[in-house]
Order: sequence, then structure tokens, then C-alpha cells
Amino acid sequence: MSIRSVYTLLMVICYASASSQELKLFSPEQRKVATHSHVIVMDFMERYFNKLPTTSDTTIPAKMADDKVYFRNGKLSDLHHVADTMPFSINLSYRYYEVEWKNQDRPFVTVVFPAQYDLLLGMHQEEAQQKFKETILASGQRKAPVIKPLNRKNLENGIIMSKTSYLELESFNDATYYKYNKVKKSYSPYFNSAHLDYSAANLFQGLIHNADYQMYVEQSVYGMKTINYTISFRQWLNYCAEWGLKIYFGVEEQREDGLKALVIAENSDLCFNHMLSVVISKNFVTDKKTVLKVRLTPYIPTHNVKSIFQKEYVNHRKIKWQ
Repeated sequence: MSIRSVYTLLMVICYASASSQELKLFSPEQRKVATHSHVIVMDFMERYFNKLPTTSDTTIPAKMADDKVYFRNGKLSDLHHVADTMPFSINLSYRYYEVEWKNQDRPFVTVVFPAQYDLLLGMHQEEAQQKFKETILASGQRKAPVIKPLNRKNLENGIIMSKTSYLELESFNDATYYKYNKVKKSYSPYFNSAHLDYSAANLFQGLIHNADYQMYVEQSVYGMKTINYTISFRQWLNYCAEWGLKIYFGVEEQREDGLKALVIAENSDLCFNHMLSVVISKNFVTDKKTVLKVRLTPYIPTHNVKSIFQKEYVNHRKIKWQ
């Protein structure tokens, strides 16, 4: 038996002997101040390393290698000596998370793993897709966004555009639109039938507070199938806010009955995206009972977004707008 094999066997034996009780790596206080994505990382760490001992001893190293989970500092058994008084950090770099505890200003345990939603959520794509509606409905009520236009650009009729980034094309972006009140010296989101495109962009960016439309969703699931359901637009915005999704919006087509738009909701922390093709009635600004018809493809891995975007948006885009 090689020295490496002996070390691996000893590591597994030590971890098995130390893992007789449930592993708690993070205190309630630490969880309370953590971001939503960091709580998911914390849940993953405890779930993964509590479940690992149930794997056959000879497959624990293979399991970790297959999941691309490894220790940069420390070893498996050291996790049972982690204390909530130790300084710790969670960092994301190049689509990998690094969770580190320090002891006396030196790295004690450093665990590295990929920022993959299926790994971190503990479910395969098929299960995540099936539970997506449930995930949306479980999201808490969002706080009203602070209106602070950045990188302002003056458009026609006193409309001001704020844009910070775009996806592939400048016309597919995170732009929002405002009117400036000189008396109150404040900005208000633009929402007027004169510009359906600007108004729809503000709607999906969550700036229209009293917009409680319904969304009829035709959602793709594993196996080339679809499921249909209805949720409120407010529930969708709650979900986007809780999960920290960045919204990119662009008009695919201007139609007699309104707009057809493409929306990509990006989660850079977990490296997935949701893609929505939305039909928006021309009366949506004045008719609050309007139903938004959505074709939804959830949980697209970040590295697949470019090819899907080119297929769904670039090849079918009828107009270009700024």
C-alpha cells in the first residue's frame, strides 16, 4: 500500500471516529447576518459533511473528488474542531467558493468547491426544475428598491436612462428609465403607454410598486416536457430579490398587440440563469389585470447562457433599441 493510500485511509478513519454527532459549523448569529447566497453555502457545508460518513469508507475520497470538493488546508476530522469564535470567511472566485476558518491568525481549515447550484442545493436539475414554483412561492416579501439612477443619459422628452451593464448586446441590458421632478429634486420610474419598451423594462426591474399582474408560466422541465402554472408578478419579484438575481431585459419584437421581450435573471453566486420569453399586452400600463404570458427555462448553467442567448434573442430579434 502506498503512502498516499495509507494517508487517505487514516483520514477517513479519523473523520469517522469524530463524526458520531451532527456537525454544526455555523452559529445562528452567523447565519442571521449572512447573505442569502452565503446561507446556501452554509447549508451545503453542513449537509454535505454530515451526509459524507454514510458513504462507504472506500468511496469518500472518490465522492469528494467527483464533486470537486477538497481541502486546501486541514482535513476532514478538523471540521469537528471548528468553533464559532474562529474568524471565518466565504469567498467566491472564478466560480469556486472558498470557506476558511483561522486559528491564531493562521488558516486552520480551508474548503474549496465549485459554485454549482445543483451541488449547493443538493438536488439535480430535474428536481430543481420540478420544485421551482415552490421555491418562488416560498420567497419572503422584498423591500422596495432605492431609486438611485447611475450612469445617467438624457433621452427624448425628458426621459433619463440609467444603465450599468449589458449581456452580449448593448440593447439587452439592465437599463431603467426615469423622469426627474425639478421641484422635489427626485427621480420617479417612467411608466407610460407612450413608451412600452421603457415601461416594460422598469416593470421587470421591479421599479413599479403597485404592479400586481398575474404571470401565466409555461415552464420547461427535464425530458423535453413542460408544466403550467400561474403566479403573481409580485411573487416573481420577491423571488428575484431574495435570490439576488440580476435582470437583463430586451425587446425581441414589437407587435400590434404589444411586445415580446426576453428576460434573463442571472445568479452569479450560484452560476445559474433563468430565461423568460414574455408576451406583454399593449394595455399593461393602464390595465392592472393584464396577464403576462411567460415561456420559462430555469436553471441554465452560466457557461451555457451565451449559446442559448444567441439562439433565442440574436437570431429572432426584430428591432434594436437603446
